[in-house]
Amino acid sequence: MKAASLNQRRNEIMDIAVEVLAERGYRDASMLEVAKRASASKETLYAWFGDKRGLFEAVIRRNAQAVQTVLAHHLEGNAPAERVLMDFGCALLELLLGNSAVAINRAAISEARSDPSLAQTLASAGREATLPTLIRFLELHQERGALRIEAPSEAAEDFLGLLLGDTQIRRLLGLLSTPRKAQIKARAAHATHTFLRLYAT
Repeated sequence: MKAASLNQRRNEIMDIAVEVLAERGYRDASMLEVAKRASASKETLYAWFGDKRGLFEAVIRRNAQAVQTVLAHHLEGNAPAERVLMDFGCALLELLLGNSAVAINRAAISEARSDPSLAQTLASAGREATLPTLIRFLELHQERGALRIEAPSEAAEDFLGLLLGDTQIRRLLGLLSTPRKAQIKARAAHATHTFLRLYAT
């Protein structure tokens, strides 16, 4: 199988795994069920992902990589801070408030005591991998004179707070429906403009 086709097939299986996770929860989700729905052999899933935990860890890493790519791309260019923060904000909101992330976070919370591995992977592949890239971006624009920041790590936390607020918690509790693209763009714009009022030179 060609690399592009293999990657597409892996993504299809991971999407189906998220559907099973949302319906059954982590404990009752099985590799057999995922294999049946994906019309794949269980042996293929074990060869590609190792086990059930490996499968959902692959989903987490895939989701996180999509957001990190947005920032990493801009670190090599000269786009203004406003545009980059908007792009990153939209990407992060689409991820964290989307059905895939909601299903995974709910599973991680439900299994936090008996099996904290999902929560640990969420932290290491998500926040702990993305936050340093955001901090580096802020440092870069500070060096260019576009931002006035004393503590980039605190500024990064400020932006995330402005961007997310309590929306992720309300999504996890089922109190907030999946936001439309226009709503995501508006929230990212508000967070970006408020952040720049605090930190732009």
